[in-house]
Amino acid sequence: MTISNYKAFMTYLAPKDIARLKKFSKQIKTPMTQIVREAIHLRMADNPYTAGFNDGLNTAVDTVKGIQAAQMRFPSGKSFAELVEDEVLSKLMKESHETKRDEEPVPSV
Repeated sequence: MTISNYKAFMTYLAPKDIARLKKFSKQIKTPMTQIVREAIHLRMADNPYTAGFNDGLNTAVDTVKGIQAAQMRFPSGKSFAELVEDEVLSKLMKESHETKRDEEPVPSV
């Protein structure tokens, strides 16, 4: 592709991320700009891996809920199934449209 197929876009990266990007770019012999473009495409695309992973966790939760022995309650009032459910659901992966950054917002120009 030629440069005329693209529009300029500026972003801020942490110094450690720039260093990692430069190193990775040299290792795979791909321009940093191409890596950034590919990352954006992947981030915005529907990811069947994430959906399948989450479906597997939800199936595991449903299975645990259906086990009679897992309905045993602890003094806290929660059942064994509820404790396992909480732990398993904490491992769900966020879909690209659900993701929120955990870091401070970066100033825009």
